[in-house]
Amino acid sequence: MKQPKIRYFLESKSPNLDERVVPELIMAEVSYGYAKITKNGNRRNVPFRISLQVSTLPSKFGLIKNNFKYDGEVFQKANKNNNTIKNKMVVLEEGINKLTSKYDIERKIPTPKEFKLALEKYLGRVTILKKPQQTILEYFYGKIEKKIEDSDKNKKSSIDINTIKTYKTVSHHIENYQIATNEVLTFEDFDETKYWKYWEVLDDIVKGEIVVFNPNQPKKRRITEYGYLINSLRKYQVAFIGTLKKALKEGNKMPLDVYDENLIVEKKEASKNIYVTEEELQKIISTNVDFDYKMQRAKDYMILGCLTGMRFESMFDTKNTIVELFEDDDYNFKYIHSKQNKTSTEVYMPLLAPVKNVLKMYNNEFPLVKSNAVINKDIKKLFEHLNIDSLEDVTYITFRNGTINLKKPKHEIITTHDCKKTFYTNLFNNGVLPTAIDNMTHPDATPKNRMAKIYNKATMLDKAKMFVDEINKIGSDIYKF
Repeated sequence: MKQPKIRYFLESKSPNLDERVVPELIMAEVSYGYAKITKNGNRRNVPFRISLQVSTLPSKFGLIKNNFKYDGEVFQKANKNNNTIKNKMVVLEEGINKLTSKYDIERKIPTPKEFKLALEKYLGRVTILKKPQQTILEYFYGKIEKKIEDSDKNKKSSIDINTIKTYKTVSHHIENYQIATNEVLTFEDFDETKYWKYWEVLDDIVKGEIVVFNPNQPKKRRITEYGYLINSLRKYQVAFIGTLKKALKEGNKMPLDVYDENLIVEKKEASKNIYVTEEELQKIISTNVDFDYKMQRAKDYMILGCLTGMRFESMFDTKNTIVELFEDDDYNFKYIHSKQNKTSTEVYMPLLAPVKNVLKMYNNEFPLVKSNAVINKDIKKLFEHLNIDSLEDVTYITFRNGTINLKKPKHEIITTHDCKKTFYTNLFNNGVLPTAIDNMTHPDATPKNRMAKIYNKATMLDKAKMFVDEINKIGSDIYKF
């Protein structure tokens, strides 16, 4: 460890030298040879800075022509009768020298943070040794940052962007709760009573009964008369509890039993059971909406989603997939090799004619959709424009308002989630064998087909051929290659 060098300077608040006519805090920069290697492979010295906890006029510290840089002659002359500053310098330098000797004996080179903390203890400035408790929100911020970093590095432990968005949403929930209640959530006080109070306050915010302004959440929050739907709440609870479990393993003690299964509401059946009929799908395909890019985007998505049966996450994962051609004496069809991260399955998906027509507009690539929420909004706009507004039964199972049965126009409740149901239902109604449909909708992910997965050794290409054979029996303007 090198002998420390001390550089005194003023903590200036003004870039204008003429305005520096009031006392400024004296700082010390301590450099002792500690260095880090930068990304470029260069060696960079890392000093630490510490306050002398005393101020002086810049004119008594140095010359204006030198930007009031420390000048020993100016300083000694101006402060010959000021023992306070001199004594503080002596004590500071004495502490640095004693700690340096200690580290030399221990053959240790401390980090700047360690050296500074030890020096502050020597100077009697550190009175609270207890580590400040991390708040739950601070912990979430740290985890989100780490997950994004892992995702950027393509680590095996990284998670997809949609899961990261869910965790960001949960962090906004915590922010909203703290704004609404003026209460900071900490691990040591977070018990079951506070846990359920947390969700009840958030439910009141969703209903609009509590209004909060969150600068970190600039998008306008949607007000829902009935509050949280059970399945939406469950998704956020799973993410919240999952992160609290990690916090517990990392040493954050809390009275809440995070392994209590009753902390997560029970999953309920889907609140609606709708699909896009073949006639409605034909209307979408044949109507020109290129005057509105949002409706065109929704049209393209619905054609792709309803005629491949792919979820939003699967569509996102397939954005860079190459369209391939299979050709032999009996078959000639284009397909994609679809790998589904959510269900850990893969399939060769033959492309129907309307799908191929859409892909041609995007250089034979699946178009990138910004987010599920964005495309859902566009789809509703498209369906309203096309007057696809049949009244559908909707069952809302809410967090605190129980079960609510309503009838709503299809254009108000249609989402990307309904594409997979559309794919299956229309093919089934056209007499396609369920096995052929299942082969395209990732049966390996379902428990009922575990035995089939073991004994059925048909390749993905065999399954694709079966699907093509079944489609060729239909004789439809939509379901054709």
